[in-house]
Amino acid sequence: MENINTKITDNIKAVSVFNGVVGQDGAISGDYMLRFENDATCTVYLLTSNEQIAQFTLDKADIMKPHCNTVCFGGEYFEDGDEFPLLYINVYNNYASEEDRREGVCCVYRIQRDGTLFSSTLVQLIKIGFVDDIELWKSQPDNSDRRPYGNFITDNERNRLYVYVMRDKTWKTRYFEFEMPRLSDGVYDEKYGVNTVILSSEDIKTQFDLGYSNYVQGGCARNGILYSLEGGTVKGPDSKVPPRLKVIDMKKQALLSTVELHSFGLSIEPELIDFYGEALYYMDSSGAVYTIEFE
Repeated sequence: MENINTKITDNIKAVSVFNGVVGQDGAISGDYMLRFENDATCTVYLLTSNEQIAQFTLDKADIMKPHCNTVCFGGEYFEDGDEFPLLYINVYNNYASEEDRREGVCCVYRIQRDGTLFSSTLVQLIKIGFVDDIELWKSQPDNSDRRPYGNFITDNERNRLYVYVMRDKTWKTRYFEFEMPRLSDGVYDEKYGVNTVILSSEDIKTQFDLGYSNYVQGGCARNGILYSLEGGTVKGPDSKVPPRLKVIDMKKQALLSTVELHSFGLSIEPELIDFYGEALYYMDSSGAVYTIEFE
């Protein structure tokens, strides 16, 4: 996998692994894959046997209503001895009818396991503090941006948090890089019972624009390389938002490659992407799981 970014797209193949449940993004830690639905329900798979072993619902989902468009494990643990590191899940939903649209909000959870019983606890919120800035985040006034909510991706090797947003007016996707917040950071919020970290424009390490992403989906990152899914289900030869994987070098601020996933038989809306060891796992909205192999 170390040569993933130099391989031409004609040398990629998708290998079927198993079929799971429908859903959004998910994340892998150890031998467990946590796959989330847009109602914050999680299905847990044991990847050594590809079996579904548990289900649970995210803590305080009735308040936050996370869409679970991006889900990533971080590098920090809630306390010594925890099996799973902290889990980062963005809200990314359409709250245009509410006063608080929850733009640029990421929920941080502690995941615990007792045998095959899994549970979650909301332990922190991370918010972008400049979502109303038309020069930085929002590209159009009022609520006319299609998806202004933002994806949050952890890069544990670099201790970075990548956040990116679709900017409709400029027809670009804007990428931000922040130092990864610590669990102890932030100010206590009585409404949610956790610390809330506000990332200001002064916290931006780097920012840059690349081509527009049609409906950003799940993503993951390693060593400064972001693997970002986008698009929907191919509904005919004129489909304008086919499934794609974009490989982005966050250090060089450059698009390394665009993989047209439908060319390799992956024509359903893309959702989950993460590493299981050195294997790159992929899951579509129907629940079909593949490994993407760069030959």
